[in-house]
Amino acid sequence: MGKIAEALRANLRSVAASDARALRAIDQELKAATAGLEAASAPLSGRVDRKALLGKGTFKQQTVGTLKRLCKENGIRGYSKLKKADLCQALNDQGVQAPPPPLDSFSKKELVAMLKTLLELP
Repeated sequence: MGKIAEALRANLRSVAASDARALRAIDQELKAATAGLEAASAPLSGRVDRKALLGKGTFKQQTVGTLKRLCKENGIRGYSKLKKADLCQALNDQGVQAPPPPLDSFSKKELVAMLKTLLELP
């Protein structure tokens, strides 16, 4: 039994060592990738105003959940029983500015155009 146990221990040590090497290599690749992402995203932050890129939104483009959240954030009372049109009217009456349209409301063509603008592609 001693030789088998010793062989198993040796195998376990070699597996642990190879796993450690693999984990170190993965860690280095992740650090390099995240450093590359941080460097690539830093210049984008100041060039284009996101709200201007998405355009002016309307309350009708938003979901009822979003409208209710806006009512809550702006201290509007009695919004829980209101329908979408009434929620829009209540937010307009309070002078709340509509958020930009949700991304899923854009077509693929519009999204590609926005990406090109962000990345400054022709």
